[in-house]
Amino acid sequence: MSYQDELMRLEKIITADDSTEAQRKAAREAKTELIDNSIEEAFDRIQKRTSEFNALVSQLRRVVDKIEANQLTGVIDTLNNVVSDVQKAAEEPGADKG
Repeated sequence: MSYQDELMRLEKIITADDSTEAQRKAAREAKTELIDNSIEEAFDRIQKRTSEFNALVSQLRRVVDKIEANQLTGVIDTLNNVVSDVQKAAEEPGADKG
C-alpha cells in the first residue's frame, strides 16, 4: 500500500462517525508514526544523495588537479568553474529537490 493510500485509510478511520475513540486514537498514533517514518526516509535519501554528490565533486577535483599538473590551464579554468558552481549549488538551502 502506498504512503498516500495508507494516510487516506487512517484519515477515514479518524473521521468516520462509526469509529470508536480507541480506533481513532490508534489511527492517530499510526498516522503520526507513518509521517515520522516518511520524514526519516526522506532524510536518509537526502543524506545518501549528498554523500554521492560529495564523492563526485571529490573525483572531479582530483581530475582537475591532475590536469593542472599538466599545464592545461584553459580547460582547467573552465572545469574549475563548473566544479565551483556545483559546490555552490550543493551548499544552497533546498538544493536537493529530487
